[in-house]
Amino acid sequence: MSLINTIVVAGGTHGNERTGVRLVQKWMEHPECYNSLCSAKVDLVLANPEAVRLNRRYRDHDLNRAFSQTCLDVTVEPQQYEFRRAKELNALYGPKGAATKTDLLLDVHNTGSNMGYCLILSARDPFTMRASAVLTQEFKDAWIYYQPEERSASPYFGTVAKADVCIEIGPQQHGTLDAVIFEETERLVKRYLELAEEWNRGELQKRAPIKVDVYTQFKDLGYPKPQGGGPIQAMIHPDLMGRDYRELKDGDKLFRTFDGEDILYHGESPVYPIFISEPAYYEKDIAMSLTTKTVEQW
Repeated sequence: MSLINTIVVAGGTHGNERTGVRLVQKWMEHPECYNSLCSAKVDLVLANPEAVRLNRRYRDHDLNRAFSQTCLDVTVEPQQYEFRRAKELNALYGPKGAATKTDLLLDVHNTGSNMGYCLILSARDPFTMRASAVLTQEFKDAWIYYQPEERSASPYFGTVAKADVCIEIGPQQHGTLDAVIFEETERLVKRYLELAEEWNRGELQKRAPIKVDVYTQFKDLGYPKPQGGGPIQAMIHPDLMGRDYRELKDGDKLFRTFDGEDILYHGESPVYPIFISEPAYYEKDIAMSLTTKTVEQW
């Protein structure tokens, strides 16, 4: 198995997701917090410093939608700040593809949805699978979300590395901090570094496989809108709000209109919604992401 020689810990890919921002800032000021945990070279980065300064998700464009190979290969100087920043980050930590300088990228995010400590994997990488399975045992509210991505086409920052985990934590209001969430997140990121060291010593590979629930991306679901577009016509149903990872069956209540009428779910069943009513996804017309659930040995 390949050794993990270079790790990037990122915060502020979205500037108003403050847990990752403050974690990276703290570690920059106090390298003793992390530099004895792992023999790999660990770099820290505030991915979108302009958005951090503004305390906004982004300045001109969502940075975490700017890392597809098509975007990175544009030869003219992009006008939008985030596309320029994506090219800078790719030069620092990539280049995206087989020649990348980064073995593992841990990108810390927050969500307003009730997601707990969601460990998002974009590929079935042996280390990230095994380490994430361990963390579901050590953290009572940790979940595994598998979002398979063709790496060259993926727009996400993490995919400039050979392997990545997007650590999505919630519920937390954007632009704010929560002491309990901050401390648990720091502990979780430290554990990834420690497990990378176990991997490099050949110890993690020898652990017995762990049974885990894996929630795999199925499709995004938008809000009801008039034909031809317009304002949304309904809200997340009260029975569903905050029930991320819970089973949704055909005929269950899904939305409620502003007149109080219930709209039911009709479709493939069962599915398991996540990112329910994520505030940043209103502009993307995503009410939630639907996943399927499998039980696997990792």
